[in-house]
Amino acid sequence: KQWYQRKSTVSSGINAEYGGSRKMRTFLLLLCALGTAHSTETVRLSFGQRGLDFAEDVAVYMTDIMRDIILTNFQLPNMNVAGASITNLKITRMDIPRPQLSITPRVGLNIKSEGLAVEITGSWQYFFISGALSLSSTLTVEATAGVKAGSDKFVTQYNGCSVSFLSTNLNLHNNLANALVGADSVEQEIRAMVCDEIQAALDNTLNGAAGAVPSTISLTDLPEIYFAPDSDPVFVSTHVDFPSRVSAVSSSSFPFSPDGITDTMDTSYMGCFLLSDYTINTATYVALPKGAINEVLPNDKFATNSALLNTVYFKDSLPQLYAAYPDQPLTYRIWNLDYPVVEFDRDLLMVDVPLRISLKVDGSVVLSVKMQLRTKGRVGVTGAKLYGSVSSIRHTTSVITSTVGEISAATANTVMDDVMEKTIVPDVNAVLKDGFTLPIDQWINLNKALVETHDDFLKVCADFSLTEYALQHIRSIVEEEVANFTF
Repeated sequence: KQWYQRKSTVSSGINAEYGGSRKMRTFLLLLCALGTAHSTETVRLSFGQRGLDFAEDVAVYMTDIMRDIILTNFQLPNMNVAGASITNLKITRMDIPRPQLSITPRVGLNIKSEGLAVEITGSWQYFFISGALSLSSTLTVEATAGVKAGSDKFVTQYNGCSVSFLSTNLNLHNNLANALVGADSVEQEIRAMVCDEIQAALDNTLNGAAGAVPSTISLTDLPEIYFAPDSDPVFVSTHVDFPSRVSAVSSSSFPFSPDGITDTMDTSYMGCFLLSDYTINTATYVALPKGAINEVLPNDKFATNSALLNTVYFKDSLPQLYAAYPDQPLTYRIWNLDYPVVEFDRDLLMVDVPLRISLKVDGSVVLSVKMQLRTKGRVGVTGAKLYGSVSSIRHTTSVITSTVGEISAATANTVMDDVMEKTIVPDVNAVLKDGFTLPIDQWINLNKALVETHDDFLKVCADFSLTEYALQHIRSIVEEEVANFTF
């Protein structure tokens, strides 16, 4: 396999615009979470049926909150049915069954709520006749939503709705009124209202919520990250893929381009996250340009009593250095000459970085070398943390300057082997062992996870659950949106 190539093609810049109205309609707000292959794809988020089952759990949590609020202090709007004015409508009972989420191949997501039961009380008036009313209805609602790639976000599309009634009982407590206003008229009103609300939820609420999500996010110790859709989601019978473009925000174009992602969702997990090495390299390009890595030894991370800090250590491997400066303290400076290039390969994480290393005695450079360092390692996941380790290093070294005579390439490589094994590798392993906390830890618990490196991308599949923080955040959203219900 060729080492990662720095390509001459330039990635396209993308300008983000976002916005959207807030108008909560139904618990379909849940689908917003699902709305965030192709040659420019750099990140892919996939959900299988088990992921949709988890979404159903979240929907039940949301609808339980919604039902409690509605039954406590919620009044339906007035309506006119067959010439009768109906007012003071209040829901006194609401049974919301667990929704069923499934995938309609090449179309989108299907949501079905079977056996939704509602009881309503109110008042009616027909010319000079008036009285109380009671209504009970059990129905099944089914709707299909498509998802498309917009310019800077995924956009939901209403694809249809059907409402079927298992039973409807209307009692106006007046024989004449009951004869004039039949259950069929009420069902027509309910059918139109429900489908209008679902369409409004898909066209306004979900897209408004998606539009309110910024196109860039900031992560601790990392450059700002930009994300947008790459192409339309792919709906197949077993899962749905959301192809995306994710990169660090840069003031200049990147000197390389994405290779795309080729893989299939592992449906034994709820969801999978595929991350290309292109995205990682945009971050290293921005965060670690020439000179950004600049280590001077000794320092507070490197033992001051290390044998490497005295010329005695090189008495045998570099005798001319010891002869010129016997038993003298040494200092080192290590810096990068370009950004590190990261490449994922099958069961491997590889990093390629050009370095310059200078050895000093009494503040003067006695040896300066240029090194192309290549490390190989592996990655894993524990909880919401990615961790790794370096398993091997490989480097080529060339001497730039020497005040202690000519030094062969073989000798320079031997000397630098020692330096790397005792400096760079332990430091890198310490950082990788500590790990990187994924920017989801506040929201999601990863209960079972698989991490694999493939050709040019990292694959993380997992089962997950929501944190208490996420549940409270969902509760606050539902409470706010129900308070703003409009019909």
